[in-house]
Amino acid sequence: MKSFSLYEFSGILIPGAIVLFGISLIFPELKQVLLSDVSFGDFGLFVLLSYAAGQLIQAVGNMLENVWWRFHGGMPTDWIRTGKGKLLANNQITELERQIPQKLGIKFENGIKNLDEREWYAIGRQLNSLIHSKGSSERIEIFNSYYGLNRGIFASFFLLSILTLIFSGYEKAILLLVLAMIALYRMNRFASHYARELFIQFLAIEQKEPR
Repeated sequence: MKSFSLYEFSGILIPGAIVLFGISLIFPELKQVLLSDVSFGDFGLFVLLSYAAGQLIQAVGNMLENVWWRFHGGMPTDWIRTGKGKLLANNQITELERQIPQKLGIKFENGIKNLDEREWYAIGRQLNSLIHSKGSSERIEIFNSYYGLNRGIFASFFLLSILTLIFSGYEKAILLLVLAMIALYRMNRFASHYARELFIQFLAIEQKEPR
């Protein structure tokens, strides 16, 4: 089995393991299958089950984040375009508008705020690719991994709160929902960190001297 990447470990394996452990507590008859007498071989099976469960949890997380960001002016990477939040200073935004055409060869006449969502998303992907090619993406990848982790934890506790409400009562479900909200807060925070770092790293890339 190949080594798991940071994102796979934090964004997929951990949420999957949380759900499997939570399900084993809600349904004790499954505890023998999932957690009892874990040997090296069984641990490998548990990792594989966690990975599979984590993939499904992230699908749920994708749906939940779409709803969350829809009511918060889009993802933080889009706030530069929509004017929401305060990721960058005004002079940094001005500099971003100046450097994007020069560094990416993309021309836009009326500034970032007049781009539509799809155009700005495509430019954002190109920004990220350029930063990655320059070897300056380490902090961005870390923030993205923390974002994926907290999105997965949020989705995990949210699903477990629903299962607990149905099968075990509302008191434990409320606790799980509180934990889900804490993870949601962290998800929101790291999304902002990711967006800010993306633009700052782009601005920090040295510009080629014109020939």
